[in-house]
Amino acid sequence: MSRQPELSPAARRCLDRQLAEALDLAVACHELSVRTRGDGDPLTVVVLQRLASDLTDLAGSLLPLVGIDDGATTPRPPDSSLSGADTWLAELDNRLGLAGLEAEVDAMTPDLEAGVVRLLSKLAALYQGSRELLLAAAAGDRA
Repeated sequence: MSRQPELSPAARRCLDRQLAEALDLAVACHELSVRTRGDGDPLTVVVLQRLASDLTDLAGSLLPLVGIDDGATTPRPPDSSLSGADTWLAELDNRLGLAGLEAEVDAMTPDLEAGVVRLLSKLAALYQGSRELLLAAAAGDRA
């Protein structure tokens, strides 16, 4: 079994922050897909389930980089105080935008390893693409 190369402290901090955000967003997407299913919004449900799956996969790839064994983290459930799928979709859109911006900022951290910069840039692109897909699905369901 090959050992992961040791990352700089800055890289570990960036990846740890992104891991927490990806796990949190995956749970939020799953919860929102359940709520949206009850509202009869099938396209948005599929998009949210896909996004939850992509974020879970991403978190799984980040785990070994930050030195955590798979299954060692438990994401916290989203804040249930929000009501209505539209409110949740707006909040999710906002969170994806902020997460993408944070990933871009993390990628500009001085002296980061090139592989970490590429990973953070891909993560920012995933968040942006997810926002666009989610907005298109939500608009399509309302048309």
